Amino acid sequence: MVSSLHTVRAQGCGDLFISEYVEGWSNNKALEIYNPTDAPLNASAYGIVRFQNGSTNFGEISYLTGVTVPAHDVVVVVLEKLDPLGEGLEAPVWDELQEVADVYLNPNYDDGIWPMYFNGNDAVALLKNEGETLVDLFGRIGEGSDFPGWGPYTDDLGAQFYISENHTLVRKSSVVTGVTSNPTSFNITAEWDSLPANTFTELGFHNCLCFTGVEERAGAGNAVRVYPNPVSGDNVSIVSRDLIDRMRVTDPAGKVVFMADGVADFMFRLDVSGWNAGAYYLEVILHDGQIHRHAFIR
Repeated sequence: MVSSLHTVRAQGCGDLFISEYVEGWSNNKALEIYNPTDAPLNASAYGIVRFQNGSTNFGEISYLTGVTVPAHDVVVVVLEKLDPLGEGLEAPVWDELQEVADVYLNPNYDDGIWPMYFNGNDAVALLKNEGETLVDLFGRIGEGSDFPGWGPYTDDLGAQFYISENHTLVRKSSVVTGVTSNPTSFNITAEWDSLPANTFTELGFHNCLCFTGVEERAGAGNAVRVYPNPVSGDNVSIVSRDLIDRMRVTDPAGKVVFMADGVADFMFRLDVSGWNAGAYYLEVILHDGQIHRHAFIR
């Protein structure tokens, strides 16, 4: 029951939170969980729950057992519907969503007790401490059994729709901590940006001001961070305390192997899959004209 949950004082950039919510067609359901801290975080004690149709009680907790979220990175949790037959409730999640999934949960519906079967009028929460502590919350618990969704709007023909239904929602970069108590109302546009249904291109990374906060504490000499270095996977994260304008990467022979103009963001995820092993040299030019150079090992 929600009354059994106790809250903790939110510390900015101090705990996991939900960074993306995908409520797509059919079984295209996903949540992205972001780690805003400077160290990897073992998420085994964390779980996802669903408050179905305005209930103040959640069903079963789906724990993130064995999941580690890297520093300033995400894991993408997807509803486990991979049946190629595509029949009834077994309609598979789309290939594009499967490609970005890190964790699959809840293969069975079981009268809706499992969280990944959420719809646009269900509150979804991230808990820890055996379900006793609310870490983050999408929606408002107990909104009402006849409540159709959050963020009502009408189209050009006057038809009624809801932002929380059949949309992809991305947490704004200004959000640095989860919602740790049930709000009196849920203003969905205050913390979430809305994208069309079945948009999966924003999954797998998250832009957050926690990046810049880390850099400001570290000092001007670390205005741009490059990690992991050496590279341990297929991606290198480039994070700046100021807006990145453009960048380029050269190999030891001085050949340009990558270039990007007009980045206009604090974070860039560089795909190095298929690059040869060895040293590379990165030049980052910030919006204010500062130039920062780093070497990294593939």
